[in-house]
Order: sequence, then C-alpha cells, then structure tokens
Amino acid sequence: MNYLKQVNQIIEFSHLEKILEILSINKKEVYFIGGATRSILSNTYNNKDIDLVIPDLKDETIEKISNEFNSKFYSGYRSLAITDNNFEYQINSFRRDIRPTGRHTKVAKALTLEEDSKRRDFTFNSIYINLLGETFDLYDGISHFKNSYLKFIFDPIEQIQKDYLRAIRFMRFLSLFENTKISDTDLDAIILLSKNITEFVKENKISSELKKIHTMPYPKNTISFLNGNKELNKFLDYL
Repeated sequence: MNYLKQVNQIIEFSHLEKILEILSINKKEVYFIGGATRSILSNTYNNKDIDLVIPDLKDETIEKISNEFNSKFYSGYRSLAITDNNFEYQINSFRRDIRPTGRHTKVAKALTLEEDSKRRDFTFNSIYINLLGETFDLYDGISHFKNSYLKFIFDPIEQIQKDYLRAIRFMRFLSLFENTKISDTDLDAIILLSKNITEFVKENKISSELKKIHTMPYPKNTISFLNGNKELNKFLDYL
C-alpha cells in the first residue's frame, strides 16, 4: 500500500515544508520513522514529535537549519533536534550502534536503511515511510501494528542488555493499543532482566518514560501489567 496521501497530511499537520525545503534531498531518501509512521499508518495526526531519517546529514544543511530554527546538533550521533511552533523535530543520519554498554552506545555511520533499522527496538518502530509514501518494513511491523502486537525486533534479552531503557519503553508501549498482544519470550525477558534496569537507567529517565502512558490511549494496560507481575511492582512508583 502507498501512503502518499497520509504523508502529505502529516507534512501539513507538522509544518514540515520549510525543513524539507532546506534538506533538499530526493523524496525517496527522506523517511519518517517511529511515532510519525504510527501517525501515518493510523491516519491520526496529534503527535508533535516528528522523527526523520536521511542517509547523511550534511554540514551545510545543519548550518542552514541552525540559521532558520532553534536547533541543537549532536555531532556524535549526526543528529539534529529542532524546536519550532510547539513541535519537536529530530533529523538523524543513517547510523549503526557499536559497543553498547547497557544504556548508551558508540555509533558509526551506516550506509543502508537496513543497517540503520537494526538499532531500533520494536518491529512497528522500525517502519520507514518516505516522502513518496513508499514503505520499507523489514520486520513485519505494519502487520504487527495493525494487529496490536508489541514485539522486539531481535532476541529480547540481547536487545534489552544493549539498552535497558528498551524494557521501560516496552512497558510504556503496552498503553498504545486497547488489547495489546505480546509474546511469552518478550515477557520472560522483561521479568528476568527487570532487576538490572535501575543499574543502567537513571530514575528520572525511568519516570519520564513511564509517565508518558498518561498521554497514551490505554494507560491502564501498563498499570495492570506492572501490578500483575510482582517483579515489576516497583515500577509503579515511577508513575
């Protein structure tokens, strides 16, 4: 399916025209990712965090955007954060994670979208949709999203041990769907590694992530999940 109509709607909703004009990149190579793709797939536009991925963020582009917008460039990640008109935009170059430490990681330039996708957490957070409405879905994320299935891309134990925040994000995204489906493998990994989370993730980060459930459609899902698994009861204190 092509999502060009929805792409044009999110561009209009998020006032992206000026940013895209400055980027001046072939429409095939500008991709929505994360919350933006979820908005496109559900045809619901209320998310003011807009993430874009491009092959390489050039120095001259960074300079032009910095002259036009309130922005901050993170050189280690080749990532540009822009704040404008109550929207938060993130523009990232293709990258791959190297030497993860349980929370942060060194990164290196990636040459392909597939390489970039391997650093994502869940299948529906790794759906890329370009400005032509074309989808690049390497892990069956569209099907999972439409069927309310929350699933790690790869082995959940390895994924969480690379970045323990992913376990907290899993708990949060339970509140995205009315009847969220999960696998026993992912659940077992969350419970097994839950005792290590606070060693790697700062308490204020845990709290800020979990409090986001209150802006999501079904916060009771996360609360019930934490209540229903005694190993996770302690995370109720962060809500």
